[in-house]
Amino acid sequence: MRSRNPVDVYGFINAKLRARIGKMRQDRLVENLLKAPTLVDAVALLRDSPYRQVAEVYDRTGDLQQMELVLLHTEIEMHRLVTKYLEGRPATLVDHLLAKIELDNLKNTIRLWYSSIVRRRPIRFRSEYLFKERILGPINWVGLINATGWEEVQHLLEGTDYQAVIDSFTMQVIEDEGLFVVESALDRAWYVRLMEILNTLSPRDGEVARSIFLVEIDLRNLTTLVRYGRYYQMDGPSVSALLLPWGRVATSKESTHYLAQPPAERDALLLINRFYSGLDEVAVTQKRGSVHSDEPGVLENLKIEEYLAQRRAELYQKILGGDPFTIGLVLAYFFLFKEETATIKATINGKYYGYSEEYIRGVVG
Repeated sequence: MRSRNPVDVYGFINAKLRARIGKMRQDRLVENLLKAPTLVDAVALLRDSPYRQVAEVYDRTGDLQQMELVLLHTEIEMHRLVTKYLEGRPATLVDHLLAKIELDNLKNTIRLWYSSIVRRRPIRFRSEYLFKERILGPINWVGLINATGWEEVQHLLEGTDYQAVIDSFTMQVIEDEGLFVVESALDRAWYVRLMEILNTLSPRDGEVARSIFLVEIDLRNLTTLVRYGRYYQMDGPSVSALLLPWGRVATSKESTHYLAQPPAERDALLLINRFYSGLDEVAVTQKRGSVHSDEPGVLENLKIEEYLAQRRAELYQKILGGDPFTIGLVLAYFFLFKEETATIKATINGKYYGYSEEYIRGVVG
């Protein structure tokens, strides 16, 4: 089949997605949800929105976690819909973004297995809320939860994109070191594949996509340096091994100097401001209850996370006003859609627990 002209493809997508983005903004759903006085009022707003299935689940079950599963399903379907508009490498990139959702679901599944088999804890209640439908590959989610050992987990993941990473660990390593090493390796493999895909895009698509993902990688690496290098006081080589090997932060002399110091002497905020000076102006929202001044690691992590959210929002707003014939609009739409679904989830939970509108706004940013 002959490939379509990229300008025609992006022109079609531009019209489709800009209409959706315009409707998202015009409906002011998130703002109205935040102002809803009760959970019942918030659910009523969802009934007349594209998220009506979330309201229907609440009507049937009254179960917030079932509502969250519907939101996850909606996000998955959104990726599939956009993939239908695309072809070639841009479609491969969108599929890989969907693979991140599958990967997160896999990590959640393995955590349940670990709780059951290694820690001997009951998981029946939590396993009911695991997403068990097909996302990309034919993964037996129920089988993984009920696996009696690591070898069975490995067998169930044969032929998947995760086999090589999973096969590189043994039950003994997992019992000794926990799942952190496995999850870190899975995340790194996802990023390796992401960078490979970005290198296959057209020059303009590659430039736009890298401008987004390299900033995210830098901020993820800064978070790692603060969280594990300062807050958890890991030694330099161990923290260095966790860094993603792209962007400015991973190979900088500032990061090398920071990790060479004893953990207690590492100045995380000084390091952060070497890369993003605006971070010292970010006011930390107390998103996890009361955050006290004697918890510098928590404050530093929150500062980075809030800066990440601001930086991403700025990037995507810039993309929306830029060249309409690139992958940028697709990535911007994903960001706005995910931001909307995350805010809906947080708002529903806040209303359920009776939190004020002001508090919920502080949580969602």
